[in-house]
Amino acid sequence: MPLPVLSPVMPLLQDALLSFVGTLGFALLYNAPRKALLSCAAIGMGGYVLHSILQQWGMSSASATFYGSLLVGLLGAFPARRLQLPLVLFTITGIICMIPGIPAYKVLVYFNAGDILGGLRSAIEAGFGVGAIVIGIGAARIVTDSEWGFERDP
Repeated sequence: MPLPVLSPVMPLLQDALLSFVGTLGFALLYNAPRKALLSCAAIGMGGYVLHSILQQWGMSSASATFYGSLLVGLLGAFPARRLQLPLVLFTITGIICMIPGIPAYKVLVYFNAGDILGGLRSAIEAGFGVGAIVIGIGAARIVTDSEWGFERDP
């Protein structure tokens, strides 16, 4: 019988470990330099753990995804500057675990079964998840890069 104190912690540790490994695998697939692999994996793990905690506290999936991707974008700026690598290397590998793949898959399942309303509901959920990722990464970029999004004077 598990200890009652550790039972809420175990799923969070499992999420942390699996998101670290998943992000590390995607960073390897993305051909990230060796010096950036652990940073990519740690950033992705941090974003996904925040996402999981916020969902456990009752926040909607899209809102939790926004805050997780915002954290990924904010944390990714530090190793990008320190290692002199593109920021996209850390942000893209970091948000991969938060992509709403299950709702996107459910769209196909519901449409195939003829449940149009279920498919549309899942499509909206997936769209909100992707939109939350875009807004979170964009907001982090605006905060960390003062010249991004603004024209420079010639």
